[in-house]
Amino acid sequence: MNTLKKIILLFSIFIVTITVLNYLYPLDIQRLNKPKSTLIYDRNGKLLTLKLSSDGYLRIPIEKKEINSNIKKIVLGYEDRYFYNHFGINPLAIIRALYSNITNKHKIGASTITMQVARMMHHKSRTVKQKVIEIFQALQLEFYYSKDEILQLYLNNAPYGGNIEGFASASFKYFHIPPSSLSLSQIAYLTSIPKNPNRNRPKVNRDINSIKNRLIDRLYNIGILNKKEYNRAKREGITINITPLPNKIPHLSVQINSGTKIKTTIDLSLQTKVQQLITKRCKALEKYNIHNGSAIVIDNKTMQILAYIGSQDFNDNRYGGQNDGVIALVSPGSTLKPLIYAKALEQGIITPLKKLYDVPLFINGYQPTNYSKTYLGEVTATEALQYSLNIPAVELDRLLGDKSLYEILKKINIGSLNQAKSYYGSALVLGGWGLPLINNAELFASLANGGVYQPSSYILDKKYNKRRILSKESTYLVSNILANAPRVEFSSSWEFIKDMPKIAFKTGTSAHAKDMLTIGYTPEYTVGVWYGNFSGKSSKVYRDKYATGLYTASPTLFQIFQILNSKTWFNKPKNIIKKKICQDAIKIGECKNKVIDSLIKEVIPHTPCLAMRAEVLSYLIKNQTIESIESLSTHKCYKQWTNYKPLITSPINSKTYTFNKYLPKELKKTALQCYSFNANSTIYWLIDNQTPIISQSGEKIYRYLTPTRHNISCLDEGAKIRSVTIVNQEL
Repeated sequence: MNTLKKIILLFSIFIVTITVLNYLYPLDIQRLNKPKSTLIYDRNGKLLTLKLSSDGYLRIPIEKKEINSNIKKIVLGYEDRYFYNHFGINPLAIIRALYSNITNKHKIGASTITMQVARMMHHKSRTVKQKVIEIFQALQLEFYYSKDEILQLYLNNAPYGGNIEGFASASFKYFHIPPSSLSLSQIAYLTSIPKNPNRNRPKVNRDINSIKNRLIDRLYNIGILNKKEYNRAKREGITINITPLPNKIPHLSVQINSGTKIKTTIDLSLQTKVQQLITKRCKALEKYNIHNGSAIVIDNKTMQILAYIGSQDFNDNRYGGQNDGVIALVSPGSTLKPLIYAKALEQGIITPLKKLYDVPLFINGYQPTNYSKTYLGEVTATEALQYSLNIPAVELDRLLGDKSLYEILKKINIGSLNQAKSYYGSALVLGGWGLPLINNAELFASLANGGVYQPSSYILDKKYNKRRILSKESTYLVSNILANAPRVEFSSSWEFIKDMPKIAFKTGTSAHAKDMLTIGYTPEYTVGVWYGNFSGKSSKVYRDKYATGLYTASPTLFQIFQILNSKTWFNKPKNIIKKKICQDAIKIGECKNKVIDSLIKEVIPHTPCLAMRAEVLSYLIKNQTIESIESLSTHKCYKQWTNYKPLITSPINSKTYTFNKYLPKELKKTALQCYSFNANSTIYWLIDNQTPIISQSGEKIYRYLTPTRHNISCLDEGAKIRSVTIVNQEL
């Protein structure tokens, strides 16, 4: 057999052997596809956060376009000069290494970059058997991948000290720049690390420039670098500044669990400024035992989150700074009242200047009160919303029936609203439940967007479905009411509002000032601000007027809007018309007050009979607006009103009354007062099993009641009865 045939035979055997081995032992490239780090950028491409991989490594993949000519020539010049000429192994290098290792104490390697990639798949000790496996897998790599792809695999998996894997990871960690921005000296130093990561990686007092210079000298001597490049690289002194990984949106980054490069909607410049405002304000509020704050800024047109401040300081362990106030459940206070008024405008229950009654209200033992503990009597709907009166809001929500606040929130699937409507009752209107600040801000953004609700997003180009919850006409009217409210309370905070653009905003304060909020919007932006304590503790001055959303959160909101510089306002919808209306809350005979008001075209204003509840009728009688229920006998609702049960205004149901036991009985009497809506004003008091007491509607009488529990009923001539239960105790 001649030599050529032998060569062909040997080559054929080699090919068949490799093919069979490749079939029996397929290349498991997934060993190199390790969990990656996550890079989170702002909307302008600025790096916000760099997160370790799920297994605790800094692994940032380098993209092909980032492997520039300088990186290629330095890495290949140092590691594998003939990379583009061999087929995965370099026979000459192997022979040279064998000879050198036999004749010299100093051992040298012969691994190509392809072979090093094969070794990275296993990380096993270097034995002869393992070397053979590496050679075989190097051949497999060369068969399946291009040279540039293999180089990329090497750069992404090479060790750079500690938990740093990959060239790009080292570039970000040691120099805080992407690989494409590295200088020749920086590339040279990074290239030297994988040879001996523990010896060459940056450490205190380690002369990294000498390590860099040795490699530069070698590259120059073998002709990889020209004279100009060599001199420039030698002169350049490089420094390493190892700092913690950037995390400029710590609360938001916690929610981003996967992905290599994530582009968010955050504006880093705005984020930084708002964070500074929250931090500074919390320091000023410490004397009131208010230690935490958060804020969110939303672009209304895109519903993109521009700023997301979870707390005053993520690293504040004393006051739980790692809690996220944007998604935490906090009481919304009175902030949701605008939604109720908007829906009531759509239903014709109110117009902006229509009068409502702000008088005491009793609902199945629940008695809501205004923040001021006083009642204003007759007020316009505009005044009721601007002064955030509780009673009118609760009444309007009750009159809306199946279109109430609960149904609005259910329509858009607010997650924290997870109980039946009866569970919340009227407390829902006044903030008696938990609502995240982000959801609250989204609801206000729907007011800015003409009644169209859409969840917000912090991921660029991610959008959610839209849903109409209110009309553009009602939201326009409500926006003007909120923006035009008298703000005399801000006289001491003039510096915050002197250049303030027109803003529609609403404040909210929970019981004992545990949560203090302000949510505001313009056509362009919605801003939500919250202050309180993650611990749930009350402020020290919760009874003081300064411990409210108005005084605590509003100044920050105004400062944010000054930064945003939003100066536009809403265009009036075509269906808003001017028309004369009867302003009277209840029309008794001729209309006493007629005014020009803004109405929604085709919505007919009407006052439901139920708007004149028993408390209102008793208020009218008490204040002599009417002499008795008979004064309303010509009204269309008269028959319905006469069917009302009597109203016991004193004593209060479920209340405990305490007296000094040493006082004479005359000074320990309980006041009894009941209003009847029957034509006959005679009423009967039934106290426990005692003899009935005859009295008149509205008449206040006094009786001594023993220190125990009492059942007290008021019966009118129409056999309608109302009962209360109280406890008297003497101490």
